[in-house]
Amino acid sequence: MTTLLITDGDQTVDLLTAAGSRAVIMPWRDALHDGPIPPLDTLEAVSAIRAEHLADVFNFDPETVAATFAERDAVMRRHAEFDRVELWFEHDLYDQLQLLQILDFFAKEGRTQGIVIVQADSFFAMERPDTVMRFAIDGVRVNQALLDMAATVWSELTSPTPERIAKRASRPIKGFPFLHQALTRFLEELPQPKTGLNRTEMRLLDSLGLEDMSAAALFHQARGAEEAAFMGTWPFYAVIDSLAFCDFPLLEGLHAPYSHADSEVHAEYVTAPLRLTMVGEDILSGDQDHVSTNGIKRWWGGTQMNGFSAWRFNRDTCELLAPC
Repeated sequence: MTTLLITDGDQTVDLLTAAGSRAVIMPWRDALHDGPIPPLDTLEAVSAIRAEHLADVFNFDPETVAATFAERDAVMRRHAEFDRVELWFEHDLYDQLQLLQILDFFAKEGRTQGIVIVQADSFFAMERPDTVMRFAIDGVRVNQALLDMAATVWSELTSPTPERIAKRASRPIKGFPFLHQALTRFLEELPQPKTGLNRTEMRLLDSLGLEDMSAAALFHQARGAEEAAFMGTWPFYAVIDSLAFCDFPLLEGLHAPYSHADSEVHAEYVTAPLRLTMVGEDILSGDQDHVSTNGIKRWWGGTQMNGFSAWRFNRDTCELLAPC
């Protein structure tokens, strides 16, 4: 029997390989919570948009990123060569969005046979090669109802407004024990009323309101505050850059945006003490609004926000508010 095992990233690939898996193991490698998720018909069309976004935001070589996506998608197109397809994903937002995209692909392909979902309520990275395979015991065979639900939610994610996801996240989602919480967390990445800050930005500024901290320290503190941490260092540093290099900066202490390609810039960036500006203090207190002050240029799934008004999500009441 030939098996294709798809999982979130390279770290899990290495772990499952060390555990002795004989499957062809492929990482999905896409932070779908960051940037556009367009309502396009094919995996390849979505990948082209995603590759362009990731290369632009994280300063990757565009051709290399596009080639990586093309290689991944080519394996997906050959899924019929595999008797079994195992989908190994965790409970956090990063993984749950990837799982939805993959199941949407198989819904379009009309395949349920031999597909098994293995989900974890913790992080695979916390496991050892001799313990990680325990999750396979609880694997769930995919049926048409699961595919239909995944395709529906994926369609809702790619919608031009967050309204359908807000409605979906208001209740448990049958067959997907972690998706309700993940989608709620995604909604919290929309600007909040009064401050115009999303949850990640608010947590970051709250920390700086107590003491000066480095970007590296802020990242580790932010991960520790999450119920299911989903954001890696590069997306988190992009958030810091958006607050430090806007028209009216909310924080100061950085000389240049983050660069993973320049070791000197990297070293200075992650260790420099950061502090709030007066604008940052005013926005954190609610005296100013970040969106009204600096505008917004951001994608949330299929929703494009551009200008000085935006969709907002009240974390306390779980209420979605339209731009006004």
